Amino acid sequence: MSDVERPEWAIRLQAEREARGWFKPDMARALYKARDLRPNQTQVKSLARQIRKYEHGDHHPRDWAAEYATVFETSKEDLFGRADDDDNEDMNRRTLLGLMATATASSLASDAEPLRDAFETALAADASDRDADTWERVAYEYAREVGFSPAAVIQPELAADFAELTRLIPSGQGTARTRLIHVAAQLAALMAINLTSLGERPAARRWWRTAARAADQTGDHTAAAFVRGHAAISGLYTQTPRLSVIEAAEEAIGVGQGSPTGVISAHAAKAQALAELNRHDEAEDAIKDLRGVFERLPDTVRTLRGSQWGWSEGRLHFVTSLVHTCAGNVEPAMAAQDAALALCRGNPKSLFAGQIEMHRAGVMIRAGDIDEGTRHMTRILESMPAEQRGDGYLQGSALTSLQLVTPTQAGRPSIRQAHELLASTGDR
Repeated sequence: MSDVERPEWAIRLQAEREARGWFKPDMARALYKARDLRPNQTQVKSLARQIRKYEHGDHHPRDWAAEYATVFETSKEDLFGRADDDDNEDMNRRTLLGLMATATASSLASDAEPLRDAFETALAADASDRDADTWERVAYEYAREVGFSPAAVIQPELAADFAELTRLIPSGQGTARTRLIHVAAQLAALMAINLTSLGERPAARRWWRTAARAADQTGDHTAAAFVRGHAAISGLYTQTPRLSVIEAAEEAIGVGQGSPTGVISAHAAKAQALAELNRHDEAEDAIKDLRGVFERLPDTVRTLRGSQWGWSEGRLHFVTSLVHTCAGNVEPAMAAQDAALALCRGNPKSLFAGQIEMHRAGVMIRAGDIDEGTRHMTRILESMPAEQRGDGYLQGSALTSLQLVTPTQAGRPSIRQAHELLASTGDR
């Protein structure tokens, strides 16, 4: 649904939330706090799903209107207006609530899914461009949550939405079908990223294949290259041989036909893989290529932060940091790290900041100060919540830094302790 079609109050709910830098689970917690309640994770997840529907304009948040007004420091009238309730809508709402009353109180959302599926089947019709509008917004929202919100919370919601989209695609025709398949490629890529965060490497690889196949079906070479480039990046955080990462990156660059948006991640993956293989001159050349592509990115991509679809200056600093860390170039590595961390001032506890701190530990190790490097790594890891400490991308960055020691240094107690800490919070 476009902004023109959404009610004004729905547009404002989303705008007010995003202005505060909140994801939907953050909004849910704020609403519960306004009621002076302490929700569990299931309750937060359930309300976050409802918030998405409120912001789409699918449902009016009557049950939470007062709390929304409290959180946004305004009145209900200013926030929602004085629109009269539609009698038919109230009747339908009461009917649906009566049907859903059969669901148990402990798992309303999951138990109600068969009811919703049955309704969707009964309402089956050809998918339209309006459906594509809705699903493109869903993918956009997930791109702002995956990698930033707890992966375990997002996973079941992402899987459920992908299943619903899968059922819808066969009824699409023409441009609507192509757009829905494009969304499927995006959601499959986000699924792969999320599974990598969860440490589910084999499953992530399968989803990357699905994402690439879907992107190819659209005939959009930018989308096809974009997915493959992101897959190459994810390979850096698994046990994928770095030569294979380089091969995958070069394939993505070829598929992209020069589209900067399509090939930017592939160039980033190639530079980092070369650095980890100690092919430092080639890695430096790859960084130069990466900067050239970065300068050609559309502003909409280069300035988009907090989304998997963006490729901001922070990512360029990240790649530069890793390349110089592996090469032992202390000053340029730390300069890139300082620049990246400066962009995290509003969220110093983010996973991105944690990964940069793993690079900082790595440059200390590479410079020969092994114990101080591992102490820095340990301090950072212990300061992070358990779900972040076990994230596959963070752990991958930590392991890359620990692998910078020489074989004779690998047995040092500080190195062993860092490995033990990582093993205690992840599956590596």
